[in-house]
Amino acid sequence: MMRRRALLGGLGAGLAFAPQAPAWAKLFSVERRRAETFTLANGLQVVVLPSTRAPIVTQLVIYKVGSADEVFGKTGIAHFLEHMMFKGTATVAPAEFSRTVSKNGGRDNAYTTYDSTGYYQTVAPDRLDLVMRMEADRMTGLRITEKELIPERQVVLEERRMRTENSPSALLDEAVSEQLFGRHKPYGMPVSGYVEDVKRLTVADLMAFYGKYYAPNNAILIVAGDTTVEQVRKLAEKYYGPLAARKVEPRRRPDAGAADLPQRTIRADARVAEPRWSRHYLAPSYAKGLTQHAYALQVLARLLGGGETSRLWRALVVDRKLGLSAWASYSPTSLGLTSFDLGVHPASTSPMAEVESAVGGQLGKLIDEGVTAEEVERAQNRLLAAAIYAQDSLASGPRTYGATLAIGGTMADIDAWPQRIAAVTPADVVAAARHVWRPDGLVTAMLTPQGGAR
Repeated sequence: MMRRRALLGGLGAGLAFAPQAPAWAKLFSVERRRAETFTLANGLQVVVLPSTRAPIVTQLVIYKVGSADEVFGKTGIAHFLEHMMFKGTATVAPAEFSRTVSKNGGRDNAYTTYDSTGYYQTVAPDRLDLVMRMEADRMTGLRITEKELIPERQVVLEERRMRTENSPSALLDEAVSEQLFGRHKPYGMPVSGYVEDVKRLTVADLMAFYGKYYAPNNAILIVAGDTTVEQVRKLAEKYYGPLAARKVEPRRRPDAGAADLPQRTIRADARVAEPRWSRHYLAPSYAKGLTQHAYALQVLARLLGGGETSRLWRALVVDRKLGLSAWASYSPTSLGLTSFDLGVHPASTSPMAEVESAVGGQLGKLIDEGVTAEEVERAQNRLLAAAIYAQDSLASGPRTYGATLAIGGTMADIDAWPQRIAAVTPADVVAAARHVWRPDGLVTAMLTPQGGAR
């Protein structure tokens, strides 16, 4: 159920509009998606994304709380609570929520990130009434008992063992986050929590967290699919409308990363079949840092490591045969600072030091010599194409809206995202790279088989 931050940067967030660049003739045009929003009297924001392409509908409720809202000593509580939200209310018995959705031909699940927690169901349109009633019921009516908590704790711990402790790369990623953002800091602690913390969490801890953050005025309801604004408004007023708003304290995130950067970390593990070299830079997001670079950084990530035609892939995999693959990623939908990541899976005969030197050469070349308008245009078109495809998705589409709105973005920001991406210039890309690729804001990481780096 746990999810890390999405790699696709979303379709907008709270930034001033970037200066208009020359319009390249080949840039894709992204039409505005049909979308309407309204807010109930209790503060619940509702977004409707109508689509008649298939006779199904998805309800997604996102709470503006995630693991980065926890404190050391009680980590893992957001994710644990996500599990316990399926354990019943006064009207829905434990485990009956998902069973009811399944009996009615639907499917449901949930996820936890650093900044939000989401619950979703996909059903036939005539079952929207049912799932909206049940979701509204557990928004304020959750019941947690010791009887349900004890076995679910083992499920949560087993999930961590399976996804993290059995994965050398996941363990390395946790170490990188701790070094980059700071030990015991919001983004430096794992979304799943520290094992000892999870073992100590109580019913009172979970209910206190639930009471603090789970309220209609701290949530976003997104309904996508074969429905109308009028139908959703009627159901939302009926089921969510009577729920009382509660005072929710503003969320805060640090303005800086760890104080002792740069850092280098190596994980040697006998289970490693494919070594990895990677570098992780502190970077601004839509909401924190020099946010004016957020759009150019999305273009930069695609241009640098967004597939087999990217700079890193061509230079290290195709030309020099140093790597089996190369990549770069950046997600700006974070309430705090985020990271710009790049990496290489070295070829069996390639020393890590040679790979690192080659990557450094490519980064220096980009800053010193710049990028071409054609490179930028290709990267922009890949981003714009992804946005077009997302409009047909009942999964990535609603989540894109939710990720942006959960950190304070607006519907106007989402609508403006294609134009802001299209406005990025080659000079913007180089300026963003120069700002982020600094030696005082990075962690270099190596994943190797037992015996260490070559």
